[in-house]
Amino acid sequence: MSTLHIVSCLPSAGTTLDALRRACSTTDGVLLSGDGIYLGLQSPTLPALHALRHDVEARGLLAQWPADIPLVDHTGYVDLCIRFAKSLNWS
Repeated sequence: MSTLHIVSCLPSAGTTLDALRRACSTTDGVLLSGDGIYLGLQSPTLPALHALRHDVEARGLLAQWPADIPLVDHTGYVDLCIRFAKSLNWS
């Protein structure tokens, strides 16, 4: 069963990224939101990785945002929640 991992917590010394890598399967997805968007700057290799555009912009990170991590709006957030069978919040 595929899971959307919604990460809104600050990445702490790489432990969040390591825990995500262990928890995610190849059919899962990851959505970075809130302070979790800082994880996107660590060049993570995670399945179906996306970030909320509003949160990236709010933190002034749009200019340095990695091009390979798609940004979604709130409609995209809902679409991701529908695409995956369940969701898990990391906060």
